[in-house]
Amino acid sequence: MMATAQEKPAREPVAARLLEVRALTKLFPGVVAVDNVDLDIAPGEIVALLGQNGAGKSTLIQVLSGLYPFGSYAGDVILDGSPLRCHSVAEAEAAGVAFLAQEVNVAAELTVEEGLFLNNEPVRFGLVDHPLRLARAKAALADFGLDIDARMPLGELDLASQQLVLIVRALSKNARLLILDEPTAALTDRETQRLFDSMRQLISRGVAIIFVSHRLAEVFEISDRIVVMRDGRISGALRTAETTRDAVVDLMIGRNASRHHQRNESAAGNVAIEARGLSVLDPTGRELVSGLDITVRRGEVVGLFGLLGSGVVETTMALFGAWRGKTLGTVLVAGQQASIRQPVDAVKLGIGLIAQDRRDGLSGEHSIYDNAILADLEGLSRRGFIDSVAARRKINDLFDRLKIKAGDVDVLVGTLSGGNQQKVQVARWLAAGARILLLVDPTRGVDVGARSEITQIWSELAAAGCAILLVSSDAEEIVEICDRAVVLRNGRIAGNVARKDLSEAQLLKLAAGV
Repeated sequence: MMATAQEKPAREPVAARLLEVRALTKLFPGVVAVDNVDLDIAPGEIVALLGQNGAGKSTLIQVLSGLYPFGSYAGDVILDGSPLRCHSVAEAEAAGVAFLAQEVNVAAELTVEEGLFLNNEPVRFGLVDHPLRLARAKAALADFGLDIDARMPLGELDLASQQLVLIVRALSKNARLLILDEPTAALTDRETQRLFDSMRQLISRGVAIIFVSHRLAEVFEISDRIVVMRDGRISGALRTAETTRDAVVDLMIGRNASRHHQRNESAAGNVAIEARGLSVLDPTGRELVSGLDITVRRGEVVGLFGLLGSGVVETTMALFGAWRGKTLGTVLVAGQQASIRQPVDAVKLGIGLIAQDRRDGLSGEHSIYDNAILADLEGLSRRGFIDSVAARRKINDLFDRLKIKAGDVDVLVGTLSGGNQQKVQVARWLAAGARILLLVDPTRGVDVGARSEITQIWSELAAAGCAILLVSSDAEEIVEICDRAVVLRNGRIAGNVARKDLSEAQLLKLAAGV
């Protein structure tokens, strides 16, 4: 459904500026992460910061929060009229900037009062003044309208309560700018509304909030303005009450980004892997994915797309037997019901996983050869010993076929570029005879040239009869190489998109609930 400009009543803008960012530029080797960005935020204002993966949002907020120290970037940051030149998160907090990361990180064994005043305890005669700390904790919680027992262990609170305790902690340090990075990703609808109520209370006190989110419905509900980043730059700044979701999506992807991919159409064969009624629960029993039905045929590249918290990664881990929580439903491989309780079960069924974090799948201290044979030690062994001649022949063939850029297969994986490390993971699964590949953001962090080579490999493998499920946070990648896509939102299927309808705009709209 298209959002209208009437979704959220406008609050009267405040003329003063609490935060001013001028010509901010942050470079990494070969990459301009933030490019000449200007940004203003007023006291008592909620500004939503949006953009696709790699747009520069995270780098910008990490500069503001002191994670990237003064001197590592160009440009000026001014807070309440004074230059903000922090060399650490602690300095930023002392200056009035509080940052809450995507993952709530609390010391579960501490009580609420201990967490609120960690490293900031009231002291009397050289010792922590426990009665005063408890009294201050109760007062801070009451002032924020929170009915939380200050003596309760943090680990016993739900995620929303843990987040609110962290916010109270920030306010106890006189935070004037609060940066929230995907704060609702792991929250229920009820918990989200509780957080939003607290955010409204904060802005009534003059605190400014930067709200980073992929969830457009929430953005339109809570924000005053929307700032969109693309390719390290500000592509647009809009008043929330005066724009639409479609307009925001256009700014996120660029008006020419809805092109269709040019991959030759594949001839899909029999179903290679199928999930029926797949549900994924976290270790506490909370449902993350609900009743998912999905099939991948031989010769197909099927995209699985969703925003943070959608359940796409959890789905993939469950299919590979690597999920630590509970999995319900049925998985069939080549038409036969399969019991995949651990990764070794998946490997025996010809399923390979290329993880989001290359460190999870490779040993940088070992050679290409050593890494590539790991998934097929049994198949390459004769009478308990590895047949090194046959093994080297196989790995050398894959080394040439995949065009791994290294002197030979004895080069240490840790010395390779990101793209070539991914090729080593592909070599490992091909050496083991995998015919079903589960790919989780396989081109994340690789350069453009390597990305092109890797996506070409997926096309060639599909043409040779492999079944590929591609999970990517990059809508453009899904559009470029997939035959069709399944979009998840909040753990459920939001849409199935045929190849002829694939576009970045369509994927993002389904994922965000537009």
